[in-house]
Amino acid sequence: MRKQAVTLDDRVKQVSGTLIIKEARVEDSGKYLCVVNNSVGGESVETVLTVTAPLAANIEPTTQTVDFGRPAVFTCNFEGNPIKMISWLKDGKSLSHEDSVLRIESVKKEDKGMYQCFIRNDQENAQASAELKLGGRFEPPQIRQAFKEETLQPGPSVFLKCIALGNPTPEITWELDGKKLSNSDRLQVGQYVTVNGDVVSHLNISSIHTNDGGLYKCIASSKVGSVEHAAKLNVFGLPFIRPMEKKAIVAGETLIVTCPVAGYPIETIVWERDGRVLPINRKQKVFPNGTLIIENVERLSDQATYTCVARNAQGYSARGTLEVQVMVRPALLPFSFGDRPMNPG
Repeated sequence: MRKQAVTLDDRVKQVSGTLIIKEARVEDSGKYLCVVNNSVGGESVETVLTVTAPLAANIEPTTQTVDFGRPAVFTCNFEGNPIKMISWLKDGKSLSHEDSVLRIESVKKEDKGMYQCFIRNDQENAQASAELKLGGRFEPPQIRQAFKEETLQPGPSVFLKCIALGNPTPEITWELDGKKLSNSDRLQVGQYVTVNGDVVSHLNISSIHTNDGGLYKCIASSKVGSVEHAAKLNVFGLPFIRPMEKKAIVAGETLIVTCPVAGYPIETIVWERDGRVLPINRKQKVFPNGTLIIENVERLSDQATYTCVARNAQGYSARGTLEVQVMVRPALLPFSFGDRPMNPG
């Protein structure tokens, strides 16, 4: 830091070797150097002056309404000395941000809420708060009415319905045991919007088969969020397991898969690997509804073919296989350029 001579005036005076500062201000803070010279040399001594002032903060603007996808900026203005730390909270939870300006590039539904700016030193702290509202009268999707669990014999047609609302108007999609459904010779998906703005979506299955049973889900989604409803459709008949697509998962993550079982009633659902019933270690968990969970997957120990087996009380069973592939993130090894001499140019 560049040294400069202290400017003397009515407020700052020097009396012999004493420097007098009246009505000290924050800007007077700094390092002061006293220098004494004579004909044979000089000596100096340094002292630090810190002028404290009460901390105060405010956020501009104190409230703002921003449309979805637009930027939002909060500025924490503060006074006082010294300032040792600036931090931000949202809805009481810490944000990893230590600058006086907080900028959100593209506002999402989860960004709305209360924001707080904190300034601190060793003796005190101050805080200010502001609110971010979502503009455009956006409303996340809500499901107003939905189908319930049913148990029925094969043969009749089945009509499932979901009614949702929201702004913008949500789109409704359907899944069976996690797999998206689309129109086929026996299955039709339709959707329309009522004069009140409700979205009505229906799934019509003609002449239902035992193999159509399973967990059906309707999902209402828009750019400001999504919501879902699920219920089982039980169709009497022998156990059946729908084909399962190969599952790729990154090492270290958790595998969660549910066996896509049809048929009713089903007495047991188990998972096997290499002929052994799971779980065979503490990482594996198997639930009566056919869900398999493997925590912290590893390529060497968990990449394999898993078999789901569903049985009824009469001993009839169905089997389905799932191939699990574990992908490992690339790792960079340390390297150096070595000390080989360069060839002359």
